[in-house]
Amino acid sequence: MNVTISAQTFDLLGSFSFSALPSSASGEVSRRVTRVATLDAGVAVNDRGYSDGDRDLSYTWKPVSREQDAIAQRIVRLHPRVIVSNAEGVFLCAPRSFEPGSEENRMLLYVIERLSEV
Repeated sequence: MNVTISAQTFDLLGSFSFSALPSSASGEVSRRVTRVATLDAGVAVNDRGYSDGDRDLSYTWKPVSREQDAIAQRIVRLHPRVIVSNAEGVFLCAPRSFEPGSEENRMLLYVIERLSEV
């Protein structure tokens, strides 16, 4: 899966792309549902629906270059919001962390909202 991460605001060095490894995850899809036991041995269910904002995007990829690692670090350090494009669509995200490694890099992003059509 190809992934592109770009700063939301203009930054000449604020964008990069990579091929995510199969170990990458695009977050659990779940509804905002709670269940509470009632005194009559039943249950009360509150269903607040689905939100893309409950998802985390966790990507791993093989390091490409030191320059790409520097861009990923720059994005996490300087940009509170990024645009992430993947096979599922386009998302506004908050970058949480970037972990460079000799064998694979990792990046965690919190989805804020979906920007593309479902």
